[in-house]
Amino acid sequence: MADENEKLSVVRNDGQQFSIWPAERPLPLGWHEAGITGTRAECLAHVDQVWTDIKPQNTGTPVNNVLHRVVEREAADCPDAVAVTAGEASLSYGELNARANGLARRLTDRGVGVETRVAVAVPRSIEFVVAVLAVLKAGGAYVPLDPEYPAERRAFMLADSGATVVVGSTAELDLPAGVDFVALGDGTDAANLDVEVDPGNLAYIIYTSGSTGVPKGVAITHADVLDLVQADPRLGVGRGEVVAHLAPTAFDASTFEIWCALGRGGRVAALSPQQVSVSELGDALRATRPDWMFITSGLFHLLVDHDVDMFASVGVLLTGGDVLSPQHVQAAAKVIRNTVYACYGPTETTVFATLHAVDPDADYERMPLGGGLQNKIVRVLNAELDQLPVGEVGEIHLGGAGLARCYHRRPGLTAERFLPDPYSEVPGARMYRTGDLGRLLPNGEVEFVGRADRQVKIRGYRVELGEVEVALNAHPSVSAAAVLVVGDNEVDKRMVAYAAPAGTAILTATGLRSWMAERLPAYLAPSNYLLLDKLPLDQNGKVNRKALPPPWKSRCDMGLDEPVAPQTDTERLVAQVIADVLSLDEVSMDDSFFALGGDSLRSIRALESLRAVGIKLTARQFIGQETIGGLAKTIESITDDRVGDMR
Repeated sequence: MADENEKLSVVRNDGQQFSIWPAERPLPLGWHEAGITGTRAECLAHVDQVWTDIKPQNTGTPVNNVLHRVVEREAADCPDAVAVTAGEASLSYGELNARANGLARRLTDRGVGVETRVAVAVPRSIEFVVAVLAVLKAGGAYVPLDPEYPAERRAFMLADSGATVVVGSTAELDLPAGVDFVALGDGTDAANLDVEVDPGNLAYIIYTSGSTGVPKGVAITHADVLDLVQADPRLGVGRGEVVAHLAPTAFDASTFEIWCALGRGGRVAALSPQQVSVSELGDALRATRPDWMFITSGLFHLLVDHDVDMFASVGVLLTGGDVLSPQHVQAAAKVIRNTVYACYGPTETTVFATLHAVDPDADYERMPLGGGLQNKIVRVLNAELDQLPVGEVGEIHLGGAGLARCYHRRPGLTAERFLPDPYSEVPGARMYRTGDLGRLLPNGEVEFVGRADRQVKIRGYRVELGEVEVALNAHPSVSAAAVLVVGDNEVDKRMVAYAAPAGTAILTATGLRSWMAERLPAYLAPSNYLLLDKLPLDQNGKVNRKALPPPWKSRCDMGLDEPVAPQTDTERLVAQVIADVLSLDEVSMDDSFFALGGDSLRSIRALESLRAVGIKLTARQFIGQETIGGLAKTIESITDDRVGDMR
């Protein structure tokens, strides 16, 4: 369905979900004409006008089979079993249930009911688990709101989600008018609530990057999450087993970490919300010994490079989010206590859609995405939505259980991405167009080939380059801008922004970096900025991205002040390490590591490079320094001998 001028029809199923379909093709089972035919743009515009909301669908499952009821049953059966830990702190299932009930009653007092959206502005912690469980008990749907996000981003998410209540540990969030703040804390009544929630009701909305500059809220139901928790034995967390909680709360992997644990009587082990070094994470894993853990591919590769033996403390490891190196995955599979899975799944299909159990001795050319989870369907289709034979490249479409209800308040986009499933025997079934290209393998699994659009993965986060470009082009002194991704692998991959000034305006990399930091979360901000007099254009007058110059390797091309040279052995060593990590020829003592293009993964590489020469720093010590010279002084203050003597 790639032809913009193809004649399409607006169709709907019995659940009043709308989509688009080729006008000349027979309608799939359970789908009906909505009376509108036209181009893609015309059909989607019509859907935007008529489809204002999506009602909960009757799932046909018992009403008590919702997330919080499952946790309540665990609390009744095993009240003293540990439910969640963070460092030395812990809550039993009975304590977790009681605290969540108390907070839930305070939420209902503020008007929270079935499908009320409630933002949860709490970092990864025991308190976050209490808060989201309380929201569900009150009947609401939680919206994870990272307190570190820029105020503009937080305001958009609150307005778009329709959240009228924010749960947090501090009221210093600069909330818009009409939004109530509820502080974390216990209530007076610890008994379970009797709010009736259907499995088809919303559990949460998580926001992902949007190609038009507008983030998309992915609406997931209780039934979607419970299918992930209960259906596939490969994700069958055992009662009492420990699931590491490392993902950011606004990242959908936290769904697996929290609900696959609590939904089966396991234990959520919330790791430090602060960035940690390889050695600190290794120490945490050796102390916690998680039975289950998910790690994004970029961080996973770094950990394998520097301390693969830490995975001997892990039972089942799931890793994905970008292309995986077979060598790294197999190295971990050789030391893991149980199994390493390569995993794949967009947020729109509730965390995971496929798994591949890694064979440490197999001969992999590429790491497969794997086969579909129980109740999930994976198909590779061509532009005409025909199924392709083994080996032919097409777009990956995902169907079956776990498909999001919609993009919140984005009916046209929902209709465009969630299509009728012509191969399903379930009336009105849908499938999700992932935008990922892949091919079927002879064993029925799927292999990733690339993207059909400009979506990329950076450090495990899904990034629409169009959204970054929209924010950059909004700067009043920018006449044209483009964003590219450079780097050969997940660790080296970074976003580079190209910008040209408007008229006689003067642009600086520092000014653009500040502009973007005020509007986008850190993971969406380019690492580097390259300023040009003008951007190259193609014959149609559009930015010719292929003609953009490669990003510099020399600091002098970055438009910075004259460098301050290192003077001591410590400063010279630190400067060389930072320059190597950032692929630059030199750095200045008054440079900021992050302003030069550093990020969380590169900071870990820098820490390990320093550790290799005997300098041991925590991640907090590294990140807390504003300049490279300040970092060198910190090292000298905590090191008995100067670096020159150490070497």
